[in-house]
Amino acid sequence: MKRFQFRAARVLDLRRREHEAALGQLSRIQQLRDSAAVALSNAARAVDRAHLAYRDRLVEGGEAATFERHRNWITGQSAGAESCRRQLAERQLEVERATADVRRTHRQVLVIEKLRDRAWQDYQDESRRLDAIAMDQLAVTQFARRM
Repeated sequence: MKRFQFRAARVLDLRRREHEAALGQLSRIQQLRDSAAVALSNAARAVDRAHLAYRDRLVEGGEAATFERHRNWITGQSAGAESCRRQLAERQLEVERATADVRRTHRQVLVIEKLRDRAWQDYQDESRRLDAIAMDQLAVTQFARRM
C-alpha cells in the first residue's frame, strides 16, 4: 500500500500560518489597547489634579482671570481625557475584531486537522483490511499445501 499523504497538507500549513499571523496581530492590538488604557488613566489623574488645584486657588482667593484660566485648563484636561476614552473604546473594538479573527482562523485550522485525522484513520483502516486479506490468502495457501 502507498504511504499516507494528506492532499490538503499545504492548505493546513497555510491555515496555521494565517492563525499565527492573527495571533500576532491580536497581541499588537492588545498592546495598543493597554497603552491607551494607561493614557486614559494618566489623563484622568491630570483632570483630578486640575480640579484640586482649582479648589486650592478658590480657597486662596484671587482674581477672576485666574479662576477663568483654571476653568479653561480643566476644560482642556477634560477634553484630553475624553479623547483618550474614545481612543480606548476604538482600541477595544479592534481587540474584539482581532479576537474574532483569531477564533475564525483557529476553527479553520481545526476543520482541516479533523479532515487530516479522518483521512489518517481511513488509511489505517484500509491498511488493516488489506493486511487481513493478505493474511487470509497466506493461510489459505498454507492450508492448501498441507493437503
